[in-house]
Amino acid sequence: MGAEFLGSCSSGASTSPHTAMTVLLLTGACGSGKSTVARLVGRERGWVHISEDEVWERTFRKDRGPLGTDEHRRKRQEVHRMVFEQIAAHIQSGRRVVIDATVHESPPESYREYEAFFRDNQIEWTLRVLHPRVDVAIRRDRLRMGWHAGEDGVRRLHSKFTFKVFPGECFIDTSDQTPEETARLLVDTFGVQGHSHQRPL
Repeated sequence: MGAEFLGSCSSGASTSPHTAMTVLLLTGACGSGKSTVARLVGRERGWVHISEDEVWERTFRKDRGPLGTDEHRRKRQEVHRMVFEQIAAHIQSGRRVVIDATVHESPPESYREYEAFFRDNQIEWTLRVLHPRVDVAIRRDRLRMGWHAGEDGVRRLHSKFTFKVFPGECFIDTSDQTPEETARLLVDTFGVQGHSHQRPL
């Protein structure tokens, strides 16, 4: 890990406790539990859940285009446009938003688009990377219903979180936590590293 990072965990560097955040961005490799945890947080009073994967599925099905190509970039920007519209609408209604999204460090393009949107609209946000040990992620991927990434896929996605873009405090090792425990931790501590901005829009 280097001394300087290209990204951050939140909209500011304040460490005042109980600073209210507006958006919680959750990411992690397959098997990290981000979708399950985000759904649980979204059930809490005052919260709403947005799944980036569901927007992808509704819009492009499985046809995302090869990663790093102009096709994939164009489609990702269209998905983000729809996600950003949902975020803005929910914030206007006074709700907090939890998003489960595919935001890697290698490459960090998707993260940069979220970061720019939050900054340009003065949205209070924080990022958390659910990052269990790779053996735990592989086991969870194997046990989940529906689509599976497989061991090689989990290892490849797990390796995209390098600790070079996101500081270490962004990461939560959920190896020994149930989804319910992780969701409760996030709800109870959300905003600890936040920074106050005006409400957007």
